[in-house]
Order: sequence, then structure tokens, then C-alpha cells
Amino acid sequence: MPTKLTEKQKATLWQQRRNANFLASSKLEGLMFVEVTLDTGQATERLQTLWRQYGG
Repeated sequence: MPTKLTEKQKATLWQQRRNANFLASSKLEGLMFVEVTLDTGQATERLQTLWRQYGG
């Protein structure tokens, strides 16, 4: 019997579909993007760098 998804799983699935749809629609318009994937540590480091750079 299939189990129901948790709210976190639903949110993750929705975000993945949203990203895929955005990339597909952009491709149809002739735009190309490279999907950036960062782990938590890399994202935190990047945010801190941007906050220092822009005075946040």
C-alpha cells in the first residue's frame, strides 16, 4: 500500500518540478541556464560572501 508524502517531501517534489518546468520553458524561448546545486555549507558560505559584499 502506498504511503502518503510528508509536507517536506511534497515541498521538495514541488520545487524539483518547478525548477524542471522553468528550465524547459526557458529552453523553448532560446535561453539556457546551468542549474546550480549547492549543499547547505556551500549555500551558507555563498550567502555570507554576498552579505559582506553588499553590506547586509
